Amino acid sequence: MSRCTALAHPRIQEQFAPRTIHTLPGLAMCETVLFTSTPLAHEAGPGLTLRLMQALGRIDPRWHNATVGNALTLHNTPLGEPYLLIGDRQGPALSFSHGARQLWGAICSHGRVGIDVADPVEFAGAYPFKRAFRPEELDWARALAHKNTARAAALIWSLKEASVKATGIGFNGYDPLDVSVGTPRINDRGILFDVWAGGAISAWARAEGKGWLAVASTQ
Repeated sequence: MSRCTALAHPRIQEQFAPRTIHTLPGLAMCETVLFTSTPLAHEAGPGLTLRLMQALGRIDPRWHNATVGNALTLHNTPLGEPYLLIGDRQGPALSFSHGARQLWGAICSHGRVGIDVADPVEFAGAYPFKRAFRPEELDWARALAHKNTARAAALIWSLKEASVKATGIGFNGYDPLDVSVGTPRINDRGILFDVWAGGAISAWARAEGKGWLAVASTQ
């Protein structure tokens, strides 16, 4: 592990209270995903993690008393992926992403989770689209992005990034073209996708500012 941060310090709990915590039920094997954001600042990650953990404990009996009498510590794997320990046992999976001066976090009750935000400005100009996106991916994404190629690319990238985070290794183990995003399904839960990154992954996306926010989960 490359980092260990304790989550119970009162200043961390009070200073980084996040915005509304959103619930995304039934995404693949995750059962329930919670996600939210907070202004990007030093120690924002531990504060966000603690609030998400407390919210998860209120809706999932398995984690109800996890924050009582236990040391919660946030760690990074050698590949930079975050994980949570509750005392000496593994906590629920979590993921982070940042953009537009916000830190986003997601936690799931079971399985693995990834979250990502992407902005069209990252894909402006002479971006090498053929090295990251399949032609069929850009076709359906342009339809959702009002034919704006940079915004379409941001949508696909957020889904790919969230999905490889959900595998636990990120793009350390994948080329962008190794990750395939299927055509969208739109229903009352939002925009849903089937993603393939060495295995089946379920993903969800919504517009966030001028870009996109994506959450993915796998077993």
